[in-house]
Amino acid sequence: EKTGSLAFVHAPFTLLPAKLPKEAYVDGVSVSNAFSSLVDSIARHPSYIPQVLADVGKNDDYTRRLLSILSLVNQQAERKQNVTLGLFRSDYMLQMKDGRYSNPTFLQVENNTIAASFGCLSTRVAELHRLLIEKSENMGIKNYGYNKSNLPKNNVLKLMAEAMATACNEYLNVEYPNDLRGTIRKRIAVLMLVQPGEANAADQRMLEYQLRSDFGIPMIRKTFKEVHTQLQDASTDGKSLIIDGYEIGLVYFRAGYTPRDLPTEVEWKAYQKIELSRAIKCPCVAYHLAGTKKIQQMLSIPGELEKFVAEKDAKVLRNFFADQFSLSEPLEDQSKAAIKDAVSNPGGYVLKPQREGGGNNLWGQEMVDALSLKTMTKDVRSAYILMRKIVQRPFIAALMRNSTVSVGLAEKEVGIYASFIGGGSAPYGKVMGHLMRTKLVGTNEGGVASGYAVLDSPILVDG
Repeated sequence: EKTGSLAFVHAPFTLLPAKLPKEAYVDGVSVSNAFSSLVDSIARHPSYIPQVLADVGKNDDYTRRLLSILSLVNQQAERKQNVTLGLFRSDYMLQMKDGRYSNPTFLQVENNTIAASFGCLSTRVAELHRLLIEKSENMGIKNYGYNKSNLPKNNVLKLMAEAMATACNEYLNVEYPNDLRGTIRKRIAVLMLVQPGEANAADQRMLEYQLRSDFGIPMIRKTFKEVHTQLQDASTDGKSLIIDGYEIGLVYFRAGYTPRDLPTEVEWKAYQKIELSRAIKCPCVAYHLAGTKKIQQMLSIPGELEKFVAEKDAKVLRNFFADQFSLSEPLEDQSKAAIKDAVSNPGGYVLKPQREGGGNNLWGQEMVDALSLKTMTKDVRSAYILMRKIVQRPFIAALMRNSTVSVGLAEKEVGIYASFIGGGSAPYGKVMGHLMRTKLVGTNEGGVASGYAVLDSPILVDG
């Protein structure tokens, strides 16, 4: 439906939930808090991120600018906000071997540390699937494995709002410990950074309404440019963010994960002001960078995880890593062999840049040309990582997009959401729920907003 210059369409979804091995789902949930703690540990290691991303920063201006802001934040020392909120989503696929799953354990596609979207809409899709199964019970749908008791709970919407409210309380406790009457509390708000012409506003608005309904905390929406032009003079301490008469206790980034959101110096100046402020960030720039593909690849190297977690925990987390290869010069023998294999067998690999949001990876001949240095220099190639493709077992699914149903062989990707507050007055971390995305076989990318996949939910089965 079109109203003026605005277009409204329903979120794409599947008509029924996708079957997922229960053991795999339980395993993915069990390591969520460990992956959250890992991000926090990496972010609080001052030299690790700049060291690992040094080559990337030399050849990718977006990463270079983020590293520059991180350096400024670290130079603040006594002034910087030590508390930070993470709303993470770790995405997984199930590996197939000889037509069967080698084991029911996920392999991690990536760990999203910034703007992990669709948590709210995934809650609604889970509710829709529960309703459809209930209405179809008298049609014998249970005989095909669709039993509503096997639908896992999905509380992303409520627990995201709870995490934000907890972060705001941390801000008040740190900045205004003597606000016994709650005078300051009444003017605290959450700032959501959004993209101009945001197309996924419905997912975001649900979180805004839940936060106000459950905790009475308002949320205001601004682009980076609007922050730059509307940011009022800081309060007397010179460190607070004041916008629209509210003091910002938490800045929630739903933009800034792509250079398209930061096209001029105006937007970058706003980003820097936010990072240097006393507001809690979700995520802070260190959390953001800790989720890059290069960091993920580095952590897959034996002995690297042990720098941040106990050896027993490292052993468990490493089981979730897919094969990944550095393209930094000089190339290691393992990377040379992987490049040679990828050029000969392009269907088995994907080339990944340090980008989020879908549509950025290189596949097939485009990947081969890049690896062969026909379309890239060695320096540019070093900003990418090469990953062995996770091969799945396809299944039949009915996908609805723009009110049209398509039925065909499909593949699924599962995301587990987790909240985490680092540096707070008490430990805080919860598994919030899940997102499943389903796409037709032959579709390489997996983004919903970018038009590649649809929203789905899992129904747990044995084996």
